[in-house]
Amino acid sequence: MTKINAAILEKLYLEQMDQNSIHQQHRQWLSQLDFYEDEVKIFREELLGVVQKHPNYFRMVEHVDEYRTILMRKLEHIDNLRHQIVLHERNLVEHENIAMSDHNILKTAIENFVQDFEAMKANFRRFVSHND
Repeated sequence: MTKINAAILEKLYLEQMDQNSIHQQHRQWLSQLDFYEDEVKIFREELLGVVQKHPNYFRMVEHVDEYRTILMRKLEHIDNLRHQIVLHERNLVEHENIAMSDHNILKTAIENFVQDFEAMKANFRRFVSHND
């Protein structure tokens, strides 16, 4: 085998490895988003419990409504991220060569979502524990 052929094969192998790791990361992100969606459902149930314990306390109902709005936005954000991942995956399959900058932008968006969600979750847990 010539050096040129070996170099081409090595490049193809590295590209395939990159594609496999990107596919794996997509699956991981989708699984992570499924987890956060399930958490939102649990949080909604917990909000219902807070309202049931304090049905006549107007200020409590206002806070619960704020959290319901926040949770609805989180679900919309999850759907948006899922859509971006699916488009990214489709581009990877169809073109087999995508810019890593596109992947890194999506990775940053996922990381930012997780960070924001975890901060919201901490605040939410404090709210529920103080009003349970």
